[in-house]
Amino acid sequence: MDYEATQLINFPVTDFLELEFYLMDTRPGVRPEAFVVELVKRWLRTENERLALRQNGPALRGFQWKNLFLPDGTNLRTSHGNTVEFAKVCGDRIMSDDGAVLTPSQFANRHLKGRNAWRFVWLRFPGREHWLRASDCRAGIDNHRNGRPEQTDTVSCDPCDRYQRC
Repeated sequence: MDYEATQLINFPVTDFLELEFYLMDTRPGVRPEAFVVELVKRWLRTENERLALRQNGPALRGFQWKNLFLPDGTNLRTSHGNTVEFAKVCGDRIMSDDGAVLTPSQFANRHLKGRNAWRFVWLRFPGREHWLRASDCRAGIDNHRNGRPEQTDTVSCDPCDRYQRC
C-alpha cells in the first residue's frame, strides 16, 4: 500500500459520534473518516466547477439533445442492474468513462436495448451538486417555455440559468 500523508482535523466529539452512529445504521463498514474525505472531495469538485463558471462564464460548447442543451462538463449517469455508468460532455460530444463517443440513446442502451434515454439518463450540470432525470429537465423546459412564449426553441435545463444568477 502506498503511503498517503494525512492531516488531523478537529471535529466536535458529539458530531463525530452522531455521524459514526448514523453510518453504523445506514452504511455498515463505512468509517467516518473515509466518509468525510469523500464528502470533502465531492464538495471541492463542485466548488471548483462553480469557480470556473464564475471566472470563465457559461460553456460555449456542449451537446445539443433535441431541445435540451448540455453544456461542456455536464455529467451523465445511467444504471442497469447493480452497475452504474457515467459519461461526460466533452466539447460537443458525450464520452463514456471508457472513451466511447455516444449519443444519449446509445449511452442508455449500451447493455439493455429499448430503453428511453429521457427516462434512464440522469444529468448533473457543471457547478451543481444534484442529479436531475433528463425527462424532468425536458418537462421543466416545456413548462418554462409555455409560461414564456418569447422563449427560444433551445434552453438549458440548469436551474441556475432559469431561476438565479450564479
